[in-house]
Amino acid sequence: MKQVDMDKHFGYTSPRFEKIGYNIRKFYLQEKELQSYHKELINMGREEIDTIGVRETSRVLAEKYGVQPKTIKHDIGLMKRYGTIK
Repeated sequence: MKQVDMDKHFGYTSPRFEKIGYNIRKFYLQEKELQSYHKELINMGREEIDTIGVRETSRVLAEKYGVQPKTIKHDIGLMKRYGTIK
C-alpha cells in the first residue's frame, strides 16, 4: 500500500495533515507569524502558566489582546506539545 492509500484507508484527510503541518511550522520549526500573546506566553514559561492555570491565563490574555479564550487555550496546548513553551 502506498502512503496515500493508507491515509484513505484510515480516514486521514489532506486538510487534517495540512493543519498539523501548519502548526508544526508555526510553533516548532520556524516560530514565525506568532502573535503578541504567543510571545508573552513564551516569556511566561511553562511553570508560571501551570501555577496560574491554563484557563485563567487564557482568560487574562484574551481580555488583554481581544482574542477568544479558547483560541489561546488551544495555542497553549500546541505550544507545550511542540516545546515552544519551556
